[in-house]
Amino acid sequence: MSSSRITAKGKVGVFGGTFDPIHNGHVAVARAVLESLDLDRVLFVVTSDQWLRDNPPVASAADRFHMVELAVDNVLEFTASDVDIVREGSTYTVDTLRDLREQLGDEVELYLIVGADSAASMNRWKDADQIGGLAKIVAVGRPGQSFATDSLDESHPASGAEYVEGPMIDVSATLVRGFLSDELPIDEIVASEVAKYIEQRNLYR
Repeated sequence: MSSSRITAKGKVGVFGGTFDPIHNGHVAVARAVLESLDLDRVLFVVTSDQWLRDNPPVASAADRFHMVELAVDNVLEFTASDVDIVREGSTYTVDTLRDLREQLGDEVELYLIVGADSAASMNRWKDADQIGGLAKIVAVGRPGQSFATDSLDESHPASGAEYVEGPMIDVSATLVRGFLSDELPIDEIVASEVAKYIEQRNLYR
């Protein structure tokens, strides 16, 4: 389901990324945040091809979006969003949140899901001072990692962030692409339908 057809209510997580490709670690993080904060839905926001032009995604936006759709199809609370793909130009988090706020309305509570390391550097993001007014920040850390919000200045957009300890799943998109390049099976680290799609489309070879 694309963002243009999304209807949501209550507490909605916003989980952005290249998802190049989406893997079991992404899904596990979204599940951990959903359950920890009692969210009603998590939107997997797929970045456009223009994002990080010096280091562009390997697969096209269309392929990456479809893989996310396949990966979350059987989870009622998860939805793929193309809000960043349909917007022309580079992708910035503040633009994503503004567009989602416009689409979903003011009654929805948005929760921006980011890694703890990214949260700590959020003060350097575009229009960082406006992010906190658009969404609550959720910093996801590795097991055993801490995120000391009290060490951040009050003006820091992540100073009041919720902290969620992520699952112990040692997988990354780089690892998945490496497995594929080496012709190793990926069935245990991505959803079966995603693995089939990658094979059918001959991606990452």
